[in-house]
Formats: sequence, structure tokens, C-alpha cells
Amino acid sequence: MTEQHNIHLIDEDDIIEMAYDLFLEGAMDNLEPADQLIFALQFEESGAAEIIDLTDSWHGILPEKSDLSQLSEVIIGLAKTPEDELDDIFARILISRHPTKPFHHILWKK
Repeated sequence: MTEQHNIHLIDEDDIIEMAYDLFLEGAMDNLEPADQLIFALQFEESGAAEIIDLTDSWHGILPEKSDLSQLSEVIIGLAKTPEDELDDIFARILISRHPTKPFHHILWKK
């Protein structure tokens, strides 16, 4: 039996929220203390979490036969001003938008 193609993927706002929650859960264990402090002090004013086009960062991490249309890459970081693009990336999160096939992987700032 083939999988139904009319799957309602998790919407982008919910994916961003899910990715941000995953980030917060792992930040204490995966970010340097200085980065944790910078993020905590500046996120309210100049931080963001946003979906971007999938980058090459996931080469070798993606499961074979992954349906890229069901995955999103979310970056979490800081910008110099609210109008600028994020330039200090604390995490890149690959996350599944498929409601019954949860998957995520985080690449942390080193």
C-alpha cells in the first residue's frame, strides 16, 4: 500500500516553535557559557528563529531516501539590527514537517 500524498504537513509557524523548543532544551549542554549569556541577553532585542532553504550542512546526516519536501531547516541566532539577516547562528535544526514521522537533528555553534 502506498502512502497517501495528501498529507497535511506541520505548518511553518509550528515548526519554528518546535525547533525553538528543541534549541532551548539543548542549549545549556551544547553552547559555550559565553554564547549562552550573549543569547540570553540579546535574543529579545535582536534574535530570531527562521526557516531557510536547506543547506549543504546536512550532507551525510540525512537518512537515505529522505523526502526533502517534508523537512525544514530552522536557524536560530542574532542579527546586528532587527532588519538585518541573522549573522550569529547558534543552531541549525533540521526538522521533519511530517506529523507521523518525527525527526530532528541539531548542528550547534562551535
